[in-house]
Amino acid sequence: MGKRSKSKRFIQQGKDSVSLHDSRFPYRSTLEEVADRRDMKTDASGGSL
Repeated sequence: MGKRSKSKRFIQQGKDSVSLHDSRFPYRSTLEEVADRRDMKTDASGGSL
């Protein structure tokens, strides 16, 4: 048997745990995305923060 046949199970378990975690916890945006949203809000309202 090849060396890879054992690790396939662990790779699948890792994928499953990551997808379970993603469904449980919402995506948090990066600082750049937050700054872009803040800039768009200020442009739309016409005022400053």
